[in-house]
This record gives sequence, structure tokens and C-alpha cells, in this order.
Amino acid sequence: MKTKLKAGVILLALAALCFTSGCTSTAGGVYRLKQTRDDVDWAMTRYQNRSAFGFVTVEFRQQVSTAYKAYQTAFNEAVKQAHSNYNAPTPDNVKLLADQLLNTLGSIP
Repeated sequence: MKTKLKAGVILLALAALCFTSGCTSTAGGVYRLKQTRDDVDWAMTRYQNRSAFGFVTVEFRQQVSTAYKAYQTAFNEAVKQAHSNYNAPTPDNVKLLADQLLNTLGSIP
């Protein structure tokens, strides 16, 4: 039982570390478009929930909106270039914009 608990704690710690460090590192070194989309979608859902309950200032919403628009434009272009293959590697510019957005979203109080 203790082994399962330790494994769960380690997995949770690694997941938290991966989220706070952005989306540029994965096992095997290749980050896929699907992974990028999932990371951003999860963080945006958290942000939208916090925003709906009034925990987000107008200035912060504007900052997130600008970062999200830049990310979304680059992500959509990458998906188009990959012929809608979400298993294609995430281009560096999309990783950079996703990391900037995730860092912004990670600063939500």
C-alpha cells in the first residue's frame, strides 16, 4: 500500500513540475500537437473557472487574451501545416507561445 502511495505522490509531483515548467519537455524529447493542445486546454479551463468566480482582474484577462490569441493563431497554422495530424511534433514557435501562455496562466492567484 505504501509503495502505491509513494508512486502516486511521485507521479503527482512530476505532473506538477511538468505543468509549472511549461510544455517543452517530454519523455523521448518529442512534444506533439495533441499534448500541447491538451496542456493549454486544461490551463484555460482552470483560468475560465477562476475568472467566472471573479478571481481574475480585467488587466489579467487582457494579458491572457493577447497571449491566447497569439498561441491559437500559431497552433492553428501548425495543425494546418501538419495536415491535421495532431501526432506531429509541435513546432518551436508554438511551444514558445504555449509556454508563455502557460506561465501567464500559472500566475493566477
